[in-house]
Amino acid sequence: MSAVGMLALYLTIAAGLAGTFMLLAGRLSPKKPTPAKSKPYECGVSEAQPTQARWPVRFALVAMLFLVFDVEGLFFYPWAVQIRELGVQGLLAMGSFFAVLGVGYIYARGRGALRWH
Repeated sequence: MSAVGMLALYLTIAAGLAGTFMLLAGRLSPKKPTPAKSKPYECGVSEAQPTQARWPVRFALVAMLFLVFDVEGLFFYPWAVQIRELGVQGLLAMGSFFAVLGVGYIYARGRGALRWH
C-alpha cells in the first residue's frame, strides 16, 4: 500500500474512533442537571458577577499573544530537524524569522501586554 493510502487509512480510523468515542460519551454519560451544576464555574471559583457581564479585553489580548508566539514557536521544530539540509540559507531565513518574532515580543512587552497586574 502506498504512503498516501496508509495516511488515508490512518486518518479514517482516527476520525472513526474519535466520532465513536464522542457518541459513546454523549449517550452513556449520566445526565442529572441541577441549578448548582448550571452555574458558571471556572478554576475553583464560582462566578461572582452575572454571566452577561463584560470581560476585560486584556484577557483576549493575552490569549492572542499566546497563540501568536505558540504557533510561531512551532516553526522552530521542523527547521531544527532539517538544519543540515537547509544550510546557510536556511539559517539566515530562520534568523530573520526569529528577529521578527523578537521585535514582536519587544513591542508587546513595551506596550505592557505581558504585565499581570
